[in-house]
Amino acid sequence: MAKRIFIAVIALLLVIGTIAGIKAYQIISLKRQFAHMVQETFVSDAPATVETWQPELPSVGNLTPVEGVEVSNQIAGTVTAIYFHSGETVKQGQLLVQLDDSSERAQLPGFQAQQKLAEITLRRTRELVARHLDSKSALDTAESALKTAQSNVLNTEAAIAKKALRAPFSGQLGIRNIDLGQYLAAGADIVTLQSLGSLYATFALPEQNLALLRAGQRVEVRVNAYPRKVFTGEITAIDSRVNANTHNITVQALIHNPGHLLRAGLFANVTVFAGEPQQVLSVPAAAINYSLYGDSVFVVQEEGNARNGKPILKVQQRFVKAGEQRGHRVAITEGLKAGEIVVTAGQQKLQNGTRVKINNSVSVD
Repeated sequence: MAKRIFIAVIALLLVIGTIAGIKAYQIISLKRQFAHMVQETFVSDAPATVETWQPELPSVGNLTPVEGVEVSNQIAGTVTAIYFHSGETVKQGQLLVQLDDSSERAQLPGFQAQQKLAEITLRRTRELVARHLDSKSALDTAESALKTAQSNVLNTEAAIAKKALRAPFSGQLGIRNIDLGQYLAAGADIVTLQSLGSLYATFALPEQNLALLRAGQRVEVRVNAYPRKVFTGEITAIDSRVNANTHNITVQALIHNPGHLLRAGLFANVTVFAGEPQQVLSVPAAAINYSLYGDSVFVVQEEGNARNGKPILKVQQRFVKAGEQRGHRVAITEGLKAGEIVVTAGQQKLQNGTRVKINNSVSVD
């Protein structure tokens, strides 16, 4: 009985040993296969290209009206008629508000009659003086009376005209601040009036840019209200002095406003196109790795051919000097040459000498 058990145990051990040997052989074979395989990391790439960029000076500022006022009355009075609606577009000279001018209109015929009488009296006095039938002092008195009468007429007519409030220029009205029948003290704010055909963009630039600025240079403006629209214009004035505290110089540009979309007071992102176009070497912004040790890119290089005849691609990290960024591209001032290929996606998996495979159909994380 013991002999049979011994034989069974020996047989079991032989089976286990055979299975273990087969598995060990399989593992060794897999290791050998993996040893001959080369790990390749998928990345996206793009060439460093030479582009023509015109120097740009960025700034921020505010939009102000070319013509803009708070319409107000010069003399006090009661509102008898309102001839506009809030937000309405009006033309120069259009009647906006009528104040009560009944007293002035009642006085005007009397002053006109006095003027007519003074004219007749002066004419008769001149005839009498010419015939030596009246004194020179009488002529002076008659002339003075006429001037007084004329002054009364003109003053009354001016008061009547001032109580008819008209648009000083063409533009768009704001929201009215008065009501019919309201008594207005002199200088009351009635409604804002802004000309919207063009607006001024007022902004500041560092003093070192002064030599680059010229009247007539092209300007582009973007506002948060219309993030996809670009409004163009040109520099009209450069301040005659530099701010001693900020060392900035104030610049004014006339911005065209098609469709009257812009409004005075809007915050504006301003770009001034200054100087002659320049040739710059640029790469996609995604290619640059920013760190405390400096900016760098991974350059793709060919190192021989594989067994299938295809080139072997490896990457080398290279430190560069990044310049201005425009949109999705960054200028490179040092460290790269035109035509060199840089990695634009998948950099987090790379180190010097990593073998890569290019796949530009999708972005690689």
